[in-house]
This record gives sequence, structure tokens and C-alpha cells, in this order.
Amino acid sequence: MENISNQISYLKGLMEGLDIDKETKEGKVFNAILSVLEEIDFAMDDLYDYQDELAEQVDSIDEDLAAVEEELLDCEECDECCDCDCDDEYYEIECPKCKEIICIDEEALCNGDDIVCPNCDETIELDFDCDCDCCDCEEE
Repeated sequence: MENISNQISYLKGLMEGLDIDKETKEGKVFNAILSVLEEIDFAMDDLYDYQDELAEQVDSIDEDLAAVEEELLDCEECDECCDCDCDDEYYEIECPKCKEIICIDEEALCNGDDIVCPNCDETIELDFDCDCDCCDCEEE
């Protein structure tokens, strides 16, 4: 950016050094071109300043988003689908209707909660014998 400003200054100095009469047809054209170039230079300066401000705002938003992602994706209540080592037991079940894999926690299986596919809203019937220590199910 500084290079453009320097070149415009050079042209301005060159016009003055060549003693170009600003009242002649050619002098008016050169003067008008120089004026337009200076306006473009000022506009570009403003754009670069605005771009720097936007970059700072994007960085701030990125940091805020990273904090939100960290909070939402906290490993305390995740399932095996996220490839981490949690203590909770989760099971992958294939929906018989849409064939999508869903993850169900052991407590929901033991309590006999209705398992509803989040993709197609189909209720999934399971025949599951609970052998966990996490719930109040009756062991057979």
C-alpha cells in the first residue's frame, strides 16, 4: 500500500518538476488523473483499515466459538460416537427403518425408555436384558 502512495507522490512531483501547465488541455488531463489516483489511494487506505478491523472481529468470534464448542463438546456426557474414553456405557443401535446408527446410553436401555430414532422418529423395539449396576432394574 505504501508503494502506491509513493508512486502517486512521485507522479505529483514529476508533474511539478516538469512544470506542466495545469491550464493546458494536457495539464488538465494529467491533473485530473492524479486527483483520481489520490482518491483511489485514500479509498484503499480506508478499505485496508476496515479489513484490519474485520480481521480482529473474526478472531474474537473464533475465540468465542472455540469456547462454546469446548463447553458443548465437553467429554462428561458424550458417547462412544465421539471416539473418546468415557466411563458411561453407550450402545450403537441401527434403526430398522432408516438404517442410521444411533447411540443409546445404558440407563435408557435398562429403564425401558422408548427409543426413538432422531432421524426418522421411528420407535425402536428392543429385547434387552440389563446386567448393569447403574439403574434400579430388576435383575433376573
